[in-house]
Amino acid sequence: MRPSAATWQSADERAVSEIMGVTMLLAMVISTMSGVIIVMQPFMEDLTDNRDWAAGSVAATQFNDRLLVVAESPAGTGIVVNSQHIFDTIEPLRNAEIWQISADLAGHDRVSVSLDNGIIHVNSLNETASSVAIQTSVGSEQWDLSEGQGELTTNLSMQEWISVDVLNDMNQTIHRWIQTPLDGVQLRTPLTEGTFQINLVNGARIEQLPNQPIDVRSYPRLHHDQTLDGGLRVSLVLIDVDIEGMQRNSDVSLDLESRGVIAFFNDQARNLKLLPEFTGLDNPESRYLRQWTDSFDLHRATGDSSEYVGFGPDGRLSGVEGLTLHPTTSDFHLDVILQQVVVQ
Repeated sequence: MRPSAATWQSADERAVSEIMGVTMLLAMVISTMSGVIIVMQPFMEDLTDNRDWAAGSVAATQFNDRLLVVAESPAGTGIVVNSQHIFDTIEPLRNAEIWQISADLAGHDRVSVSLDNGIIHVNSLNETASSVAIQTSVGSEQWDLSEGQGELTTNLSMQEWISVDVLNDMNQTIHRWIQTPLDGVQLRTPLTEGTFQINLVNGARIEQLPNQPIDVRSYPRLHHDQTLDGGLRVSLVLIDVDIEGMQRNSDVSLDLESRGVIAFFNDQARNLKLLPEFTGLDNPESRYLRQWTDSFDLHRATGDSSEYVGFGPDGRLSGVEGLTLHPTTSDFHLDVILQQVVVQ
């Protein structure tokens, strides 16, 4: 009996049928894999972002540690940092902070110095101030006062640090006021959406993820403690990090060099005033104030502020007029230094 003609296929037809079957199978596999890739894409992006975030965080920690080591080194010495990540992501932060620090150093007068539109205002409550000595990184000037007061205009550049000493008629420094701008560095690590930013400014480390508030991981080096003889001591270590000659090339090495230390205060003092100014929309001012004055707020809330020893607001409770050391009637030893580092 002859087989039905409908069931018979030539070799060519069978080959075409197999090719079509394989093609359809491949299409199904590709379609399935495409769906998996689409579903997994957000997870893969998160994994990549986490890896980049971790790399940026570790690199910033290591770089900040090296900055602080160089800042403690003698002038003219330093180290070399070889990091592709740092070289690709580093940017300067010009005038990230400006600090004004003042204190009475001798006598019993209360002196105030302020800078407004380039004019230096000096006022001596008991009129014991006789003259003013102004010093900057490029030169110095001296002026006489009338009845303990004066408004002075200097030809010296104020782009860098400036120190104003108020002297009495015995040529003794009774008050000192300093102002210094501080540069820092920013490390910008690109993520899938936005940029992971780490600011290294004045010894502090401030992180910010895209669309998130800043996170202060470490604070400037402002401290107070008690000496062995029972006295008080305030120490503030400022650091200015300047970036020079950062042209992009194949060499990823960065030279970190110390430019030395300037000692602004190393004296017995009273009537301390610390007035930092911060740039940027989302700056760390409120977080710094909370860190430094939380204990004062707690003592004030419990009505026991008379025994409080530590930093608190100078003037208004918001701290907008600066910080001082409480109790305000106590003398203390004041140490303020400026460390200078160049990255090139």
